[in-house]
Amino acid sequence: MHQTLSNRPNLPKFSALDFSKFGAAASMIGACLLTGCATQTQQLKMNESRDQFKNGDMQSAAATIQSVFKDKNTLYYLELGGVQRLQGAKQIPNSTQNLLVADQLVEQWEIATSDKLKRSFTNMSSYILSEGLSSNYDPKPYEVSLLSQTIALNHLSQGRWNDAMVEAKKMAQREKVIEELIQSKVTAVSKVEQQQQNNQNTKGATSRIQDIGGYPINLLDDEETRSLKNAYQSPAAYYLSGFIHESQGEASLAAPGYRLAIELRPSVNFFKTSIAKLDSNIANQAKKSFADTLIMIDTGYMPKISPHQISQSVAFGGNSKLVTLTFPVIEKSSDRFAPNYIQLGDRIANPELVANIDAMARKNLQDEMPAYVLRATSRALVSLAAQYAADQAAQQAARKNNQNNQNNNAAIIGAIAGMLTGYGLQAINVTDVRHWSTLPAQTYMARMGLPIGTTVLKFALPSGVIQSQTVNLVGGYNVIYIRMFRNKATVLTSNDPAALPLPPQVVAPQTITNPISTVPRAASDEVKPKEGTLDGFKKLFSGFMGPKPEEATLSAPVLAPPVELESAAAAPAVNPTPKPASVNMDGLKPYEPPNLLNSLQQLFN
Repeated sequence: MHQTLSNRPNLPKFSALDFSKFGAAASMIGACLLTGCATQTQQLKMNESRDQFKNGDMQSAAATIQSVFKDKNTLYYLELGGVQRLQGAKQIPNSTQNLLVADQLVEQWEIATSDKLKRSFTNMSSYILSEGLSSNYDPKPYEVSLLSQTIALNHLSQGRWNDAMVEAKKMAQREKVIEELIQSKVTAVSKVEQQQQNNQNTKGATSRIQDIGGYPINLLDDEETRSLKNAYQSPAAYYLSGFIHESQGEASLAAPGYRLAIELRPSVNFFKTSIAKLDSNIANQAKKSFADTLIMIDTGYMPKISPHQISQSVAFGGNSKLVTLTFPVIEKSSDRFAPNYIQLGDRIANPELVANIDAMARKNLQDEMPAYVLRATSRALVSLAAQYAADQAAQQAARKNNQNNQNNNAAIIGAIAGMLTGYGLQAINVTDVRHWSTLPAQTYMARMGLPIGTTVLKFALPSGVIQSQTVNLVGGYNVIYIRMFRNKATVLTSNDPAALPLPPQVVAPQTITNPISTVPRAASDEVKPKEGTLDGFKKLFSGFMGPKPEEATLSAPVLAPPVELESAAAAPAVNPTPKPASVNMDGLKPYEPPNLLNSLQQLFN
């Protein structure tokens, strides 16, 4: 990565510096520094609290999530909803409520991102280079698939097999959207890289991680990661989809789910048995005298993704400059556990590994790395160019003034300009390391025919402790879900009455003896939405990267801000017949695409 800016007459304008403007600017940059690091700080705090989760302390884990997240974005609802369901069947209504909010926000993200990548090149460039600078969260492709899987499992716990089938269908539909978004993003990164390399300010920008010395690329290139077809299709989710459709007698919908599971994980034996017996299973459903049971076991923990800084030397303005680039790094796999003892009654299960979410996360980071590298190198070069321009402007001002006090003022202003520009652009030298950290690392499955009625479930935990629990199996189809932690586990079963919402309580109306009259708020008093903290740098970047992006209008419906949800410990009044995930989700804050930095250039006008 090389860049030479010597003998260049076309530097951006940083002249006529006004000292009076620096107070407000310093405040703005200070806020930018706080916001630029906020997403990293949030994830680092989540990483520090992982022992709570690994020990199965879901109440403390939920409290940590609620305290760490200042912005209730998509990731907040994913984390909280995922942890709440692991507190047990009684928290399933709360979990579903939060996961459905996340689901609606994901739909808005899909619309907004697709629109952004299909608009003009300047909008595409702005999106690619500003990604990660917003408090909004762009979900990972595998997280979107696992969201549908988790909502479906919640519906099964409540005996809502039809609603679970809706989620299974949505997962297949959403997969096409994800595939289109990934392809659009790959094309966009390639075009933006070409644009950056044609711009004399950012000529040294690159998207190749191989051009950056010192990055531990081996963590993205293990055998399991290489074996994946992509980073978003989960064999476990597809098999579950097939099982749900089979339970409803939908052979034409069950077969594609089973076939995709086999295609993604051909080594799993019972996948092949299920497709072979599908027609006979459906034909004989009415005659079944046993509980056809799918056992699903989640183990391990998602690897941490942390910011990793690498110093890189670049040629700039006739001198060698040292810049710091920040990239996400995923840690080595740890805490892997293969369940070796699962018994129901007198029957022993033989679970097989069907999905490796750890490897999916590595594959996703590998796919995203070109965009991360392009952003980091482009921002570093723009930072150098901005500081160079500020220094040049200060020197020009000093030459125009001959009086000592004016020279001193020019020097002071130049120093402040350089400092503000340097610190302000350091705030964007960040990388987005947020991820759904409470997901499991691996998923195992087994399918068995068991006696109808109560059965004792026994299994060995990673610590070696044997845990047992009585489960009730109904005639027809059942799902037993086990989430293993170090020394305990959460067990959820389908058709569990304890997972149903509490009936609404009828409260007698109160008589108000001294009613207080209220005056409607005038329209002028309405609280206006707060602009993104980083809007202030957009003009600065546009000076280096081309014309001002078009103003995009989001076609998604404008919704009211989400209603505050009660804490995990309290059971809210939930609609006893909730709608499927795709409908009836009013009261959400619309997705806001990341805004790139809007008015720092005013400092220098």
